[in-house]
Amino acid sequence: MLALVALSFASCDKETEGVTGITIYPVLELEGESTLIVDKGTPFEEPGYTATLDGEDVSDQVVVNSDVDTNTSGIYSVSYTITNSDGFSKNASRTVVVLDPSDDVEGVYTVDAESYRNYKGTITNYGASFDILVINKGDYYYVDDLMGGWYCQRAGYGSKYAMEGYIAIADDGSIELLDSSVAGWGDSADDFEGTYDFATHTFDIVTYYASVIEFHFTMTKN
Repeated sequence: MLALVALSFASCDKETEGVTGITIYPVLELEGESTLIVDKGTPFEEPGYTATLDGEDVSDQVVVNSDVDTNTSGIYSVSYTITNSDGFSKNASRTVVVLDPSDDVEGVYTVDAESYRNYKGTITNYGASFDILVINKGDYYYVDDLMGGWYCQRAGYGSKYAMEGYIAIADDGSIELLDSSVAGWGDSADDFEGTYDFATHTFDIVTYYASVIEFHFTMTKN
């Protein structure tokens, strides 16, 4: 990959008139996936990264910051920064998801493509499978999208248009919605119905939204 080069012109006094400064931008590339899943209680192994400046390997100058705690289930981030001598930086980041494989509910779920949205009586299938995270927070669970990925993944709007939520699951599999929010639109679910099958590790959910939309989806643990 070619490094970007910027030209800067010095002020025109007699000593610097006509002098051109050249800034060579660093190149930073991550090795491995941008999102990693790590089993709770196991060490996080950095997949690696490379940084170059004007063709020279400067990977040892990369500053890495991480909040990863593999003893606690959750979503974490690792940031990488390389800065040249003129103060210009190149940044990259990686998401690390810590999950407990022994937890009955916690994990990555796949939405059934036959799930559907009901918009004012018009039924539209999801048409593809999307991954949803469910994380144990103690007395309740965090779900990263209670709309099954409809806007965030299917429509490609991004994570701001996922409906993050918190649910409680009773021993009989009935689900209570504790809280929900869609950051991009600043609203939440109108109503919610759901059950969890502990034998098949399957959620059946109906989320009511924006007065006229219903999301009916089934998702099963991977």
